[in-house]
Amino acid sequence: MSASGLSGRTFPIRYVVLGLLIAAGCISYIDRTAMAAANVDIAREFGLSFTELGVLLSSFASAYLICQIPAGLLADRVGGRWLLFACLLLWSAAQWLSALAGSVQDLLIARCLLGVSEAPVFLVGTRLITRYFEPDRRATPVACLNASSSLGQVIGPMMLGAVSGAFGWRAMFVFVGGLSAVLALLWIGIYRNPKAGVPAEAGVEPVRAEKVIHELRRLLSFRTSWALAGGFVGVIYLQWLYAAWLPTYFQTTRHFTVSQAGYLSSVPQFAGFIGGLAGGVVTDRLACRGWSPARACRTPLVIALLVAAATTMLAPFCATTTLSVFVMSVSLFATGIAMTAGWTLGTVLIDERSVATLEAIQNMGGSFGAVMAPVLTGAAVQHSGSFVLAMGVAGVITMGSAALYRWGTSVRIV
Repeated sequence: MSASGLSGRTFPIRYVVLGLLIAAGCISYIDRTAMAAANVDIAREFGLSFTELGVLLSSFASAYLICQIPAGLLADRVGGRWLLFACLLLWSAAQWLSALAGSVQDLLIARCLLGVSEAPVFLVGTRLITRYFEPDRRATPVACLNASSSLGQVIGPMMLGAVSGAFGWRAMFVFVGGLSAVLALLWIGIYRNPKAGVPAEAGVEPVRAEKVIHELRRLLSFRTSWALAGGFVGVIYLQWLYAAWLPTYFQTTRHFTVSQAGYLSSVPQFAGFIGGLAGGVVTDRLACRGWSPARACRTPLVIALLVAAATTMLAPFCATTTLSVFVMSVSLFATGIAMTAGWTLGTVLIDERSVATLEAIQNMGGSFGAVMAPVLTGAAVQHSGSFVLAMGVAGVITMGSAALYRWGTSVRIV
């Protein structure tokens, strides 16, 4: 439903719902940075190498990847109210299980549960945005939703580093689990359906296996779907490289304490948050100047990825911490633009009926990048003793993603 079709009574609800979705996105990334904030302490307690730590860090993304298609199909057909509520409660439980972990296997199970429970969050959010906002008005709310991930990565290292430093890494997981539980209660109490006078889940299409399989096959028959998935690999690879390893970089390479590393890590992540917002503004303004919605997304997306690739490859050669933080900030600012532009691109290349499923396909590519980033980075650091090789690999992957977006997403899915 377009914004103009909402009555005066329900008009403000879309902003309330958007605010709750932004809060969910923010907390989900605070949850994801919990491991990164305590990497060194957890590795020391359980005797993990960088390679083993990378595998543990990737466990969340592996479960998240596997669940993307089912989550997208659920978001398109089941609705958002109860799905998101259940997810919030489950990821609270996953964090509390992490706090109780007595072995690496316990942590691994908890991280996988977290990946399963968080899989539908951004898909539900995108689905609701397409119901409330017209195609040429979606970039800014999508930007706010996606920027919430960077905001979570700003708040997470500072807050969780302080909690871990003061009370230990287990207290940190208890704290973030509590945040998720509070948000679950707010969501179920406040959420209202976009259509005035209609029950929250009314009109939802029943899930039928044959329709699900047919729709998935139809979407995967388009080159555009594969290009979106392949392109998003580089976007999320970079995001996870910094989210999972930046505190460790400052502790091991620059020799800062866990609390200091948390504060330093928040500076580039804040640049990513601003970049995420800027991506929506740029895309909307290009559309207002007469650019097609797809072109308005694609052009800043490709440019941003190339900038992010170049600065990531440059970052480990910086002589001072200040210069290193600045270069990484430029990289994450560009990554934020790419994140918003890439996610918005998926919403304008298909109609509302299947948007969450298409975004799930794209996000599967991103999740593959999230799986690879911790593992390849840990292995590269273990092998070479520095972050030079790891960041070089990230730059090459990102340039490949830029090429896929540039030449693979010209055809709209109909």
